[in-house]
Amino acid sequence: MPFKKVLVERTVAGVQRCMDAGLAPVDDATTVAIDLRTAVNGMLAQRINEPDLPWPPAVEQVDRFLAKLVGV
Repeated sequence: MPFKKVLVERTVAGVQRCMDAGLAPVDDATTVAIDLRTAVNGMLAQRINEPDLPWPPAVEQVDRFLAKLVGV
């Protein structure tokens, strides 16, 4: 599916721009982008499969992913 390739390319490019701007630690942008995508997908799957858990707000959780995985 072409949109999946575009999504990965854009995420990698965004992570790389953060690194190039000095906003995130320099690392392999592809690996960091895949880690971020995996975390977000897992978060969404968990919320769908366990809707009754006391989930923190999604935006706050994604912000933590960005801070911990990307360094932003």
